[in-house]
Amino acid sequence: MAVSAAHFRNLDSSLDSLKKCSKYVLTGMEFASEVALDVQEMTANEDQVQEVEDVMVEYAAMERDLNQFVEAVETVKHQLKSGELSDHVAVEKALSEQLEVGQQGNSKEQLLQHEMITSLHEKLRELKGEEEAAPSPQPGGSQAGGDDDDDDIQMTQTEDNLKCPFTQQEFKEPVKNKKCGHVYEKGPIIQHIRRKKGVKCPVGACANTDPLSEQDLEDDLETRKKIQKKNRQAGRKEARNRDMPF
Repeated sequence: MAVSAAHFRNLDSSLDSLKKCSKYVLTGMEFASEVALDVQEMTANEDQVQEVEDVMVEYAAMERDLNQFVEAVETVKHQLKSGELSDHVAVEKALSEQLEVGQQGNSKEQLLQHEMITSLHEKLRELKGEEEAAPSPQPGGSQAGGDDDDDDIQMTQTEDNLKCPFTQQEFKEPVKNKKCGHVYEKGPIIQHIRRKKGVKCPVGACANTDPLSEQDLEDDLETRKKIQKKNRQAGRKEARNRDMPF
């Protein structure tokens, strides 16, 4: 039986749904990554962190399998349109062969190289490094100044570094000037550039005298990481305060 245009439309719709599923998988990986970082920061329970990492590996496998299936189906769809395949038996065989080709070399080691998993490992190493550099406990089992004081000082310093020098408000979408390295809030600085031609870096005493343009701006991933860290510290302190007896 010939494949009609309606069949192709239904197939395209199904493929679009599968591609959306892949995005949901990535969202799940992002959530799992945040959970792992919170566990490491609040309890340093290696077994629980590993459990969350294992969940991320399962998500990575789901994404890989989805992508390989979609790629195989799109290849077979092209063969159908070109007339290389003519019946359902041939289609099923071709799809099976394409899946086998795509799955060659699949391994857990490949999954561990997923961008989000390697990023999580890097962040976990940073957290562990901070813990190793923490002050030694003072006699009597408590640290000088206390954990709360240390967190308060660190959060105050972080908040000072996370305010846009142009708006004096906390960053939400930080962008960095590639020429001088100063960081601004994306929306307001772009409005400022568009409203007045020839504007320069709004940070006082900046050595960069070139006019500021939108092409000079790039997303500041480092500041975004600091924002995420500050939010985790705030959540940890809030949780600790809830658990304190009255």
